[in-house]
Amino acid sequence: METQRGITIHATQDGKEHFGEYGNSFSLLDYLSKHTPFTLQAPCGGKGRCGKCKIRIIGGTPSPVTDTERTLLHPDELSAGIRLACMVNPETDLSISLEGEKKVQGNKSFRFSHPLPVDGSLHTLVLELVPPSLEDQRSDHSRLLSALATEGLEVPTPLLLDLPQVLREGKWRVTLIAQKNRVLSILPSTLVEGQSSNPASRIFGVAVDIGTTTVAAYLFDLYTGVHIDSQSELNAQGAFGGDVISRIQYALESLSNLRRLQEKILTQIDELIHRMAIRTGIHPAQICMACIVGNPTMIHLTLGLNPKYIAEAPFIPVTTEPLFVPTHELGLSLSAGGIVRIPPAVSAYVGSDILAGVIASGMATSTMRSALLIDIGTNGEIVLGIGDRFIACSTAAGPAFEGAQITCGMGGVAGAIDGVIRRNLPVLAEGLQGPDSTPCPTHPLSFTTILDAPPVGFCGAGIVDLLAILLETGMVDETGRMLSQEEGKRQGHPLAEWLITYDDEPAFLLVPADKSGTGMPILLTQQDVREIQLAKAAIAAGIRTLLQKANLTFDEIRTLYLAGGFGNYLNPRSAIRIGLIPKELEGKIQSIGNASGLGASLALLSEKTFSLFQQVRERTSYIELSSSPEFQELYVEEMMFPS
Repeated sequence: METQRGITIHATQDGKEHFGEYGNSFSLLDYLSKHTPFTLQAPCGGKGRCGKCKIRIIGGTPSPVTDTERTLLHPDELSAGIRLACMVNPETDLSISLEGEKKVQGNKSFRFSHPLPVDGSLHTLVLELVPPSLEDQRSDHSRLLSALATEGLEVPTPLLLDLPQVLREGKWRVTLIAQKNRVLSILPSTLVEGQSSNPASRIFGVAVDIGTTTVAAYLFDLYTGVHIDSQSELNAQGAFGGDVISRIQYALESLSNLRRLQEKILTQIDELIHRMAIRTGIHPAQICMACIVGNPTMIHLTLGLNPKYIAEAPFIPVTTEPLFVPTHELGLSLSAGGIVRIPPAVSAYVGSDILAGVIASGMATSTMRSALLIDIGTNGEIVLGIGDRFIACSTAAGPAFEGAQITCGMGGVAGAIDGVIRRNLPVLAEGLQGPDSTPCPTHPLSFTTILDAPPVGFCGAGIVDLLAILLETGMVDETGRMLSQEEGKRQGHPLAEWLITYDDEPAFLLVPADKSGTGMPILLTQQDVREIQLAKAAIAAGIRTLLQKANLTFDEIRTLYLAGGFGNYLNPRSAIRIGLIPKELEGKIQSIGNASGLGASLALLSEKTFSLFQQVRERTSYIELSSSPEFQELYVEEMMFPS
């Protein structure tokens, strides 16, 4: 596309506005990702394959509708002004709204109801400094060092930036927060003195879980371990691709692209921290520590490290070591002397987020019978614990379970269908029927949505539920083929009338257009079934490969821990019905929510727990499935759905 100049873009998302000059952008998606704070998901990286970067034209003249858009968008969407940002180039000043929300809502795993253990490694020191005078013209720094002469504490240079204001605001009485021999924060004593029930009297830290799809941040009182607040959003890097390989490819196109990806995630983390600070009345200088976990690609992009060799055999990252990064180097809204802890990773595709799950589940300290941990997200990571040692692998499951590459798929935002129920199949409805169950008039299926909002699409758990029902009723056979409406009616299927044709292939209509929150139908297509088929086969084959390598049987597995937001909503019976989880593990499944976030929080509050990451890593062996003949054979076998 030709670049445009002198054109103004007015964009809105979630009530926020942006005005800017279009300039040298190759598409509207390119402009929005580079020049606005908005989040627009584009799992295919703007290549016109996923149809997810939807915008609505409010005013002005965009470039003509492309053949790609006619293929990926329904005619009703086009007539309603819906376009794909990756295909649009404005021809005049343009007003647009970004479809969907970036905030992940309704995930009950984002709350910790009880204080987490702390190790007491922080200590507080109150200093009374002699005010300067014409007779005593020592610098502020010298005055502070004199007061600290017997303490043996290092004062990081970035703390000097605010030192003059802090000393005078505190009337030369200051409170220092230190860990070991390093000062993390210097605060006016007027800010931190007061009753213990006052938030301003405490010191805080933030745990951050950077998922490929979702970023979650947790604010804690570092002295008590009390969880103060949480915030989560869809990862702002989603405009550059829905999986790590897409983002690596984008980063390698130019150094500026790598810096853009780093800026996106750091800005997002900083906004989450800032938002929590405002909501709780906390001064940023009181937040003096952070712990960040994520898969190795996300950590590399956060630190601005070259991820090139993560994507090339033999898959070697720049680092998998534990890191301690001063907060000022990352530009985060924490104390200028604060520290960001980054726990170690195992390999290029098993990161600190998975080790965090091992620790949060209790597997790291248990020597009981064998256990499995599965974190199903944009990738599928699996860890098998055998006594005090671990075997880990990562499957190329793709982002289907996060709603990407699914026609009506989406992340876990308000209105996402997270459960589907057929009332005459109670075995599938277990755990899902509730006050937010929304039956569609005349439809034999009902569904639940996140926050009981009007339905706007499927998150992964809802897709698994619906597919399980279609398999149970014979609407989809064990090969993954969906019946046509004609076949369904001829065979007398009760759901046959809800089979339609979409892109010349069968599709199952769950929510008609007039009942959805978008005015568009919500359906599961034949192609969606194929995407889930590929993803579930990779996970199931990964599980069986690990057990083969360890010479274990399913009877020897005590517990299967399901981690992540997807696992938190997933109905285990539906997962077994589609073959995502082997039937032999039925009755052993335990959902543990966002275990990565919990593990990061534990490492934030305890140096002992942070050290445990390294111990677990040293006891973990990694299997590269791409070179495993056993995995390839099992993958082909698992492509079939259970009959």
